[in-house]
Amino acid sequence: MGEPMGLTASDINFSEATPEQRQLAWELNGSAWAKPMPLDVYVAREAYLSQQQLCSDRGCQYWVLHLKGYPRQIIASCETTRKTVLISEEGVSREGRGYSIASVYTNPSYRRRGMAAFLLRRLQEHMDRDSDCSVLYSDVGKTYYAGLGWRVFPSNQVTLTLLPSPTPSPTSSSPTLASPNDGKQEQQQHPVFTHSQPGRVRSLELEELRELCEIDEFHVTARFDKILADGKRHVAFLPSYPQISWQLARSGFMGRKLFEKAPKHKGAVTDNGRSWIYWDHDWREKKLKVLRIVQVLFKTEEERIDDIKVLLESALAEANAWGLPKVLLWNPDEVMTRGCKAAGNAHPEDVKIVFDERADTSIPSLRWAGGKDTHNTVWEDNFYYCWC
Repeated sequence: MGEPMGLTASDINFSEATPEQRQLAWELNGSAWAKPMPLDVYVAREAYLSQQQLCSDRGCQYWVLHLKGYPRQIIASCETTRKTVLISEEGVSREGRGYSIASVYTNPSYRRRGMAAFLLRRLQEHMDRDSDCSVLYSDVGKTYYAGLGWRVFPSNQVTLTLLPSPTPSPTSSSPTLASPNDGKQEQQQHPVFTHSQPGRVRSLELEELRELCEIDEFHVTARFDKILADGKRHVAFLPSYPQISWQLARSGFMGRKLFEKAPKHKGAVTDNGRSWIYWDHDWREKKLKVLRIVQVLFKTEEERIDDIKVLLESALAEANAWGLPKVLLWNPDEVMTRGCKAAGNAHPEDVKIVFDERADTSIPSLRWAGGKDTHNTVWEDNFYYCWC
């Protein structure tokens, strides 16, 4: 089919994707997003993730625009994941439903014709029927999705970078990653990172993940029940087991395909059992991303700061073991900021810490159903676990 000319709404169908259309959409967007995986592995990963608990019972749906009469001619596509949200307004809290929108992609043959905007407006109509809000994470800056009704929220972050060793370590055995450019193995030199208090933490076991998520949900819900009327609408995505396990499944699949082994360590727990951390290995961006740090039943702020410090040291050790030079944490509050600085101060020669704001990628954006005003909205716990 040649270059399309002057498409109108009457030429296009918006619908939930058939299995064949879903496959075609993955092959299209994988041409841009697959690396460092081969395209067929990327498509296999998307199919694998679609089978996780988070996506069961049509929890994840796939949407396409296609030419009428040509169902295989995909114009644009995206996916939505249904999630539980907590909402507090005028001192009253409740559970609600939210959607996370991801993988918005336009076939290169149909770009600059407003096709993605058309897709998302139709999607808004669908989501508004049975949800309270939707979120997406913009990789095209702050203005495009804002123009379609998704308000930009703070995208502050802290990056803890492992400084290169002055000389190669003869004992280094970090996994190597095939270069996407030439297919050869490239070895990156990192320091052999040593935890300052290894006895303070242990590895988080996959078998305890469900219970830890349930404890976290209980405390987040209790916190929302205590929010007083302040003229604002507070919202948080529940840090559920299906959500966290989906992200760990994603990391595990990529580890098996890239290195023939999945990461063993999913996170860490402090010796007092009151703090824990989940993380995600992102080999595309070469970062270990902190999904969430959970803290419960603390007496003093200093205790919280010390626990954050040792958990982040565990994250740095895990990043080092996999040859990932950076640990990333989204939207740290004051206590987390102090914990980050404490981790850096414990390793002044090994770790560099930078606080900044993302301006171009993964910009958190939220829209209330029906286009309700978002300016008095407080997005609580806007951490990386919300991403999907």
